[in-house]
Amino acid sequence: MKFNPKQQLKKIFMKRIQSAIILAFLILAGTSQVYAQDKVDTNAPASTVLRFICTSTSDDSLLLQGTVSVKHDEGSTNLANAPVSFYSVEKDGDSKIGESKTDVHGIAFLKIPSRNKYLRTDQQLLSLKAKYDGSAKYEASEGEFGLKPAKLKVSFYEEDSVRYVKVEGTQLNADGTETSIGAIDVTVGVPKMFSILKIATVSLDSTGIGTAEFPKDIIGDSLGNLTVVASIEENDIFGNVKGSADNTWGLKKHLISPDRPSRELWTPIAPLWMIITLIIMLAGVWGHYVYAIVQLVMIKKSSAKVVKES
Repeated sequence: MKFNPKQQLKKIFMKRIQSAIILAFLILAGTSQVYAQDKVDTNAPASTVLRFICTSTSDDSLLLQGTVSVKHDEGSTNLANAPVSFYSVEKDGDSKIGESKTDVHGIAFLKIPSRNKYLRTDQQLLSLKAKYDGSAKYEASEGEFGLKPAKLKVSFYEEDSVRYVKVEGTQLNADGTETSIGAIDVTVGVPKMFSILKIATVSLDSTGIGTAEFPKDIIGDSLGNLTVVASIEENDIFGNVKGSADNTWGLKKHLISPDRPSRELWTPIAPLWMIITLIIMLAGVWGHYVYAIVQLVMIKKSSAKVVKES
């Protein structure tokens, strides 16, 4: 039998085609399986997280705040219009306090009196819980928070031409009595646009009273009015506590006339340094263009001169 190279090449070619077809089929089958699995995962309820905090305020109330967010591969987004239920966790079962829906930022608020009927733990703490029951699209989530109600009272006085801020802290016991909050550090600040500007740290003594000198360079409104906030954050017993008071010790804010705005980055008239920098940059760019054109003209003239001489 004679060896035929053409037939041998044809057989090898056919085998490779068959292998390629089988490989393509396996790849398509695996891709469709992965796609089906992804489709099932997409239809499954999204995972949620509920962050729950409680704050004792100066008006003898507790502010309950639950934030619901949805977890994604890229991060998390807040869930709006989600009903959040608040409970008091007690030995005989959870006692519902109330319900509130989250706002556009995913936060649900509920305010209750500090003096309430809810039972406390052996450590005299209120054990509270926030719960989101979930839906067809989102999984349920919950969070718990324990605290003993407390209160911070802020006042001001002046002595020997020096201004002071005074903070008094009390705690509310289960029998309704108020006693000193004890020795603890309190942060004092003034609200700004996006945060609280810290101006002092007041260390309360065993009687729950402390003072600090008030700064002279804090800017208030056009009349010098200021809101001063005293706060305790993430304490193991009292959780978050806030108290506030107003005074007129701020520097009067200088209002800029609308027809004569200052030269700032956010005003219609740009700062001088920015204008000068822009002029220099534009002059450099156009200077390069002029230089290039001049060089082209000179090259053209010199080439014409060389041609004439030759």
